[in-house]
Amino acid sequence: MRIVLVSTLERGGPVEQCLLLAGSLTVGGDEVVVTCANASLAERFSAVGADAHVVPFRNQADATAARRVWRLARGAEVLHAHDRRAGLWVRLGPRPRRGGLRVYTAHGVPFEYHPPPAGPARPGLKATLLYRGLDSALCARCDAVIVPSHAVRDDLVDRLGYPAAKLHVIPNGIVLPEFSPGGGELIATFSVLERFKGIDVFLRAAAELAGAHPDWRFAAFGSGSDEERLRRLAGELGLDGRLEWPGFVPAPDALARLRVYVLSSYWENAPMALLEAMAAGVPVVATSVYGVPEVADESVAELVPPGDHAALASAVERVIADPERTAATVRAARQRVEERFTAERNAGEIRQLYERLLAR
Repeated sequence: MRIVLVSTLERGGPVEQCLLLAGSLTVGGDEVVVTCANASLAERFSAVGADAHVVPFRNQADATAARRVWRLARGAEVLHAHDRRAGLWVRLGPRPRRGGLRVYTAHGVPFEYHPPPAGPARPGLKATLLYRGLDSALCARCDAVIVPSHAVRDDLVDRLGYPAAKLHVIPNGIVLPEFSPGGGELIATFSVLERFKGIDVFLRAAAELAGAHPDWRFAAFGSGSDEERLRRLAGELGLDGRLEWPGFVPAPDALARLRVYVLSSYWENAPMALLEAMAAGVPVVATSVYGVPEVADESVAELVPPGDHAALASAVERVIADPERTAATVRAARQRVEERFTAERNAGEIRQLYERLLAR
């Protein structure tokens, strides 16, 4: 099968999922073509056996880049978009061939639909017209929308008007890392530094913990548009000298330094970092939002309400104070990822979906 994967982002979970899918499909014998944002990503896709092409999109309206994607896709059985901008042009454009498929993976919802305080109390008129109007209507032009969690699938149907019959829930997957619990020293989060990630809640929890435990250290791995505000807040909270800002660090390198992984988000789909921490043997404290409970429950993680820094701090203390219980939780977390959230399983389910749709 010839499959064209379209990615326009430079980093983040959607890019990593696209990379893992490309590698698994090529191992299975499929011909995989990928269009991606830059040369370094093209090298990564080439390393897993894909035919990688650099097709940068300058903005959402870059029709020239879209035409390049359509030309590269000509004759393929499947054209599959992996982010919102890619999804726009894949759904707008022609089928790759007669009977070929247009598929879109919805890794998230627009900012305007994030819950407060990360997003507005309600989407404005422009957002409603753009997403509940145009975006939802474009789903009629594709054969399937893949969503990694049931919670976000329901959100897309109920709030954005996506056609329920087109949506298919296929959980994210990862390549299993080495299981090495208990190796790090940092209580940390790693993600894009954006408002919906609730990093400010993590910082307030860190400040509370720092006052009670002078030897504990903290870090916020990642980069993003909210970084400047977060650095100012960390200074105001007295975290200078106790909190590191390592920037973007590959997940294995970050995880090796972690004592506890903290996910403090207001909104999540099926976060890669959560799966990676669970698989690596790092204890998890996470907010119980949207798709998170479909990945982690109380048997494999400490779950807390979003926006509650005191509950977050207390959960971290429980993890560190009870090493015997934490060790059992960590083992259960690894087993859950092995059974439900591998890259091979994800790719297998996606390929089966391709085959069912082509058979129609």
